[in-house]
Amino acid sequence: MSHAIDYRHAAPAPAGTPAASRALYLTERDFMGAALPKPIEKVLPPAVMAPQDGPIDLSAELGLPYPATLPAMLAGTHAVKAGASVPVGDAAGGVIVLVLEGAGEFRVGGETATVAAGDILAVPGSVGATAHGGAEGLRFYYVDDSPMARYMGWQVRPTPRIAFTHWPAALLAAKLEETKAQGITASGVFLAHTGIEREKLATPNLFAHLNRLAPGAANTVHGHAAAAITYVIEGNEASYSLLGQTLRDGAIVDPVRVDWRPGQVSLTPPNLWHGHFNDGKTDILTLVVQLSGLYYNDRTMNFRFAA
Repeated sequence: MSHAIDYRHAAPAPAGTPAASRALYLTERDFMGAALPKPIEKVLPPAVMAPQDGPIDLSAELGLPYPATLPAMLAGTHAVKAGASVPVGDAAGGVIVLVLEGAGEFRVGGETATVAAGDILAVPGSVGATAHGGAEGLRFYYVDDSPMARYMGWQVRPTPRIAFTHWPAALLAAKLEETKAQGITASGVFLAHTGIEREKLATPNLFAHLNRLAPGAANTVHGHAAAAITYVIEGNEASYSLLGQTLRDGAIVDPVRVDWRPGQVSLTPPNLWHGHFNDGKTDILTLVVQLSGLYYNDRTMNFRFAA
């Protein structure tokens, strides 16, 4: 295919316009000399306790001008008083919600879901969704992708692939018992919905896994490109994660150990080797949310296992 591009004989530049005035022309020295952000593990703690009410905002450490827990995800809690309501997912593409205490309702458009402790929901962002406290109030944990939407400057318009979905606690419990009966000791329930069943995701961006580890079980040491945020629902005195940059004979060299406590939120940076272990005598249970959709679609998830 031919073209008429010839930079050596380019026509004179046209008169200045607002669009032209915004243009920058950088040399390699300009570009390569720019200050690169430090890796997540160099600036953030590996775990924090979830607040009673409010975001886990680490934007100052990340150098971001908007609330964020990791560069592309925001986690936190909302405590909703009886009869009160709060917006859910403003400026986000989607939200994963875990009901912690109380009861109430989530309303999205003309749909309403009555919820109680242990329920999990996927809520479309940017559609005016609300959570309403019941007679004793409502408290819930959430992870959304609003930092990514803000970084990209996106105005999100949800589609059927971002569907209001409710996984009630009773059905989650039944599914966990099914996995236990099948002899599965280091996995649980992967949350998806009919709009994106093929991808096995809870929203086009967010992967969600209600993960159970039986006594003596462990998730194999592994790494992946998508960062993860993990909420500890049930822990014990001997449940923990190990994280580190290098392996030797399938084991993490000089790992950072993060002991699990109920209500703790663990932050797993991208591509860092990590494993989760239950050396205690009771089951442990977590909700893992990853920003996986873009990586899977781009074929860059880079899941690796130590053994």
